[in-house]
Amino acid sequence: MMPLTDAVVIRVGGPTNARDVGSAGGTTAPRSLDEIVADMQSARRGGARLAILVGGEPTVRRELPLMLKAAAKVGLASGLLTNGRMLSYPAVRAALTKTGVAYVRVAVHGPSAEVHDALVRVEGAFRQTFDGLSALLREAPASCRVDVACTVARANVEHLDAWVDLLAGLPRAATLGLRLIAPWTGLADDEWAEWEAVGERVSVALERAVAAGADIVVSWEGFPPCLLPAVPHLRDETLRYAVPMFGPEEAGGALVAEPASGREHPFPCQECVHESTCPGAPRPFLLRAGESALRPTSAVRANSFNFELVRDFPGQEPRPGACPVRDIPIQGDRCRTVFLAGDHALSLYHSPTSDFTDAEVRRVKDETHQLYIDLSAGAALTDFMAEVRRVRWHAQCQSCADRASCAATVVADAEPPFQREERWLRKEVSRLRGRVLDVGCGDQLYRDELAALLANGDIEYHGLDPDAAALARFGEAVHGGTLHHGTIEQFSWEPGYFDYVLCFRSINHFRDMVRAFQVISRLMRVQGQMVLCDSPPFGMLRRPDQVSFADQHAPVGHEHYRNWTSYQVIDFLKRYPFRVDVHRPVNPQTSNQWIVKVMRVPDGPTPDESR
Repeated sequence: MMPLTDAVVIRVGGPTNARDVGSAGGTTAPRSLDEIVADMQSARRGGARLAILVGGEPTVRRELPLMLKAAAKVGLASGLLTNGRMLSYPAVRAALTKTGVAYVRVAVHGPSAEVHDALVRVEGAFRQTFDGLSALLREAPASCRVDVACTVARANVEHLDAWVDLLAGLPRAATLGLRLIAPWTGLADDEWAEWEAVGERVSVALERAVAAGADIVVSWEGFPPCLLPAVPHLRDETLRYAVPMFGPEEAGGALVAEPASGREHPFPCQECVHESTCPGAPRPFLLRAGESALRPTSAVRANSFNFELVRDFPGQEPRPGACPVRDIPIQGDRCRTVFLAGDHALSLYHSPTSDFTDAEVRRVKDETHQLYIDLSAGAALTDFMAEVRRVRWHAQCQSCADRASCAATVVADAEPPFQREERWLRKEVSRLRGRVLDVGCGDQLYRDELAALLANGDIEYHGLDPDAAALARFGEAVHGGTLHHGTIEQFSWEPGYFDYVLCFRSINHFRDMVRAFQVISRLMRVQGQMVLCDSPPFGMLRRPDQVSFADQHAPVGHEHYRNWTSYQVIDFLKRYPFRVDVHRPVNPQTSNQWIVKVMRVPDGPTPDESR
């Protein structure tokens, strides 16, 4: 079978003979055969192997056999999307099978005339489509994939199991595909399915289709993936927005096509462990169901990854025009490899991480430049601030014409990387006055500053941490404050009590961001201040023994539930009564530590606690 990834869509225009459920709809005057052939030639020059015709309705065009022959002449396999009614005519089916059509998508929106005809608003449409589809499945060869597509709507959502049973039982020589589709537009307001039912009913139907036969190609498109957590591997949205399209947009016909900006990642998506690989929630879904209907997967995640030392190349160093780096073979995408320049030697490091996608690794390495090297003499890194150094592009790489296609070489900074941000935070702590809540105080780095403030009576200090051992260590070092064992989500105190809240390297550990900031905003007085700092993902260059030790001794109880940037935090805080006063984001010139300072402002509209 021809893969859909090799396809282009060619709009042929013209009339339709049934309503196109869930698509943009609309018809135009038929495009000329010359226009269509010109599109096919352009597509073939661009590397396409399959041309899929959409209308209007391609099967009502008298020139359909000529279109299919033209595709073959320019070296393209052919396919089409159809409402299926014309397939009841033997001559139309013969035109498809004689030209070796590779792909046919037929719209069948229910298991009966009662359901299907009501949706397409044409009496008798189901009988014509079903008879033609049944005949095509028998007559077309196995090399032809016949996708039967159902747009999920209120009228058919409870009939999906019966739809699967009906179609999976059809005799066939062609390859059968069963596809469930989320609508984009084209439905009346009362025709949209209740989203609460969609996830369950679609999942059950898809699993039923998989069980019906290993020879059936089962797929879905257009739903938020978190509604279908049991069948993510069945998502196939290639034609929905991933293939080139030729011809005027208004001639799109039965194809449900999304614009490039059709998906969003609202707040629940940012809390989901699958965010980096998920296309997002479709706008029609968010418009009708709201972001509270999403079902993100909350799970712990890594906040760093390793580049492990592979081997050294003595006597080598980068040089423009004849750089030895270009001749050293690397594994996988270049983003997962980096060379470290030392004293007259190059060292090759590679990252096999599965916790981060290539795109995420590339962002860390090539965009924010947040790579560091572990300089500890032994396997254990005992002092992160002292034993870690930032690595930056080698001077020869900065102006190299091959930089964009090269793994690149870095050199280690001589100075500790966090000095500027640490100076700012220490100064901020030293200026504290009044009632202070320190969220996640157990690993507080500024104990001397806090001890001095307590000794002078400048602050009333409350430290909160879910790690009892860390809290005990803090209590041994800093005296005079009140320590609370627990999480911010469950913490309770007098409303409006605190003048200052510290969230140092703790926000990414909160299990429930909404609950946490409901609590914080309630506990802060108006004009009180809060400072947050944390780190987005970063990469560490390490020797194999260091990697092994770090993997075996990962801290327990310090799980990351997100790796937010300061921009994500600021966007999230718009839900609550805070004004941003200071924003120090991570960029290629900074260390991997962002800082945000906000002021508590008077309450506005109550935040939507369901979001």
